[in-house]
Amino acid sequence: MTFIELLSSLALPHAVIGAVALATFWIAGLAKKGSPVHRFAGSVYLLAMIGVLVTAIPLALSYALQGQWVGATFLGYLVILVAYACRCAWTAIRFKHDFARYTGTGLRVSAAILSLAGLAVTALGIAFGAWLLIIFGLIGPMSALGARSLIRSGPQSPRWWLKEHYGAMVANGVATHIAFLQIGLVRLFPEFGTGMIQHLAWFGPLALSFVAGWWLNRRYMRPRSAPAAPAGTAGSAPAAGA
Repeated sequence: MTFIELLSSLALPHAVIGAVALATFWIAGLAKKGSPVHRFAGSVYLLAMIGVLVTAIPLALSYALQGQWVGATFLGYLVILVAYACRCAWTAIRFKHDFARYTGTGLRVSAAILSLAGLAVTALGIAFGAWLLIIFGLIGPMSALGARSLIRSGPQSPRWWLKEHYGAMVANGVATHIAFLQIGLVRLFPEFGTGMIQHLAWFGPLALSFVAGWWLNRRYMRPRSAPAAPAGTAGSAPAAGA
């Protein structure tokens, strides 16, 4: 067995772990937030994503050694993007009472790495005329700008950590589904790798992420109205004619 074949042999465990991640992503997403099922499925999902990342690195290297630079760059960028999102999802919960620690050196360095990787993918897309890579690559610097804005403006809500958590999980969902549709599904059904289906595989998860983000912000981040004061209590408006 050659070195490239040894690296490529990790495709099967990568796919199996990815299937676990895909299943637990939806279990956590559909479960009641904060429930035992949500927390357990979310923990399994993040652990599975670590396995996905570990097995994806050798696969990206095997693509590079075979001269498939576009595929290697895309998969390497996906590793950086998912690692960043997983880190944000985890640390948002761990440091939800410590905004300064959440936005510390770890976030700044990882955001800078993601931005540089995204710009590299965008440049590759321009060089090859692949506008899908250009759009996908721009997610990196846009995410870094979002992190910079958060650091500079500070928490805008007591539930800032929740927004950071579900925002990172939505980003993970996009990456997970694009990888599944572009790599896993095409391996099983090669006819899905061309035409409109391929475009839907890229933009379907991305479009749904905007809808999911809007719905989650509307549900969890809207200001809660204060309960109305009972009539006749101190501070209430005087009755007409008083």
